[in-house]
Amino acid sequence: MGEIYDDYWNTLLPTFMDRVSYVMKKNMTEAVKGYGITSAHVIYLIALKLQDGQTIVELSRFLDLDQTNTNRVMRVLKEKGYVTDDRESATSKKYHYYITDMGRAIAEHAMEHFETTINSPFNSISIEEKMQLRNILLKIISSLDPDYETYMQSKYTNPFYTYLGFLPPADTPESKIALSRRVQKK
Repeated sequence: MGEIYDDYWNTLLPTFMDRVSYVMKKNMTEAVKGYGITSAHVIYLIALKLQDGQTIVELSRFLDLDQTNTNRVMRVLKEKGYVTDDRESATSKKYHYYITDMGRAIAEHAMEHFETTINSPFNSISIEEKMQLRNILLKIISSLDPDYETYMQSKYTNPFYTYLGFLPPADTPESKIALSRRVQKK
């Protein structure tokens, strides 16, 4: 067993990440409570807003979530009229989900709320510090997850996390650099 400092240090990241996750989910659920859904549902609406027309498998991979749970959530969202699908019959095995106008409005509302929630604690942090934080977090996940590189270079629909990026505010020198790098990658 390590020293007390080591014990506290070793539990910092998991405890911190759990708390951040809890607070974010709570805030997101609060933002969508009037629609009869929770943060567990709205993440799927956001995923379809970002990339509409995904199958259960694609949504699960995109969000890195369980397919069985994805199936349950999509059934609820369809019943509420927030998504629709293109299945030809009730027994169709492969079909795509599409966000409805109502679902898109909820996703946009949630994203605006989330933007405010996530950006407010970062207002006092410089662009450089945000970029350093992003790079540190990517370094942490890449050393924690032995399948990280395989995951990031999946032959399937790219997981959401492969889109991790930081786009600085428009009309700043940093945004011009970031945009030019994105254009070069394409």
